[in-house]
Amino acid sequence: MNTTVLNAVRAFTLVALGLAIAAMGVYVADADDAPGAAAMGLVLLVAGVVLGVQALRNRLPTWAARTAVAIGVVTALFAATLTHAVGVAAPLFPGASDVPSVVNAAPSPEHAAAVARARELARAAIVEQNLPGVSVAVGVGGVVVWAEGFGWRDVSTSAPVTPATRFNIGTAASAVAAPAAALGLTDTGADAPAAWSPEAIGEEGEDFPPLALLRHLVWQPLGLMPAEYPLAGDRATFHVPRSGTDPRQGRRLMAMRDLACCADGQAFASTPSDLVRIALAAGPGTLDGQLAGGTVMSLVTDRGTVVAVTSNIAHAGTSTLARGIAEAFAGL
Repeated sequence: MNTTVLNAVRAFTLVALGLAIAAMGVYVADADDAPGAAAMGLVLLVAGVVLGVQALRNRLPTWAARTAVAIGVVTALFAATLTHAVGVAAPLFPGASDVPSVVNAAPSPEHAAAVARARELARAAIVEQNLPGVSVAVGVGGVVVWAEGFGWRDVSTSAPVTPATRFNIGTAASAVAAPAAALGLTDTGADAPAAWSPEAIGEEGEDFPPLALLRHLVWQPLGLMPAEYPLAGDRATFHVPRSGTDPRQGRRLMAMRDLACCADGQAFASTPSDLVRIALAAGPGTLDGQLAGGTVMSLVTDRGTVVAVTSNIAHAGTSTLARGIAEAFAGL
């Protein structure tokens, strides 16, 4: 290969790398206001522009070009890691009023005040803990009087939580399975773990990362492969905190082994409305369900009021929220 061709290849490579780093810089700077993100974005943007200009003018000697490529690749990898960390920790909803919700029917006038207070509590909990989604149902006098979904059942597609959205209830399955079957509740039951984790996250069947990247960025946008999310069957996409036990630090998709923690290796799910019906009929007064070591569901009975709260991230404060909503209704 002659010198002219080599120079052209080198220039093309450096221009492409420079543009990639510049684009990453813009994204990092815009992703969040976390300390250092904007400064890192500016540095990457300037580095990308300078590198591209120098390459276009073919003024980089061979040793400098090789060094620039090596540094550029390392920098791009670091920027990608930082971008992901900043992106997943960024607030999903700027404020309580920005949390979307879906309700089946307006509450009766006698419960309107309690529902209004409960909505405030649910939206505040989502914003405070940076939860993807929450679903609530309340039973009074032997019937479900209110059911509403808040936030996203799937963050990547902004699919909303509805009262019919099914949540994995983890360790609560053992107390719920039998009465749910006896009552014939079709929204409560066990599924294969693959239905909740179609990418087989953390398992042998998981795709090699480059193949997964191509699927998400090329094949699915072109319509050559179906999208995995939102999950079929109105299932909520589940997460665990990215580090520790605090959802405010970001989230990652839950692995299949976390989802299949109970019910004979099956992922057991329900809706808050079904959980309330089970409590009204069979009486598990207070119950928490855990998944991947953190609470994802709570059922509370207080002075004749039954409240069920579910979330799609481990370590959600469902118990505190359920008790607060029970108090709002008990004050009627």
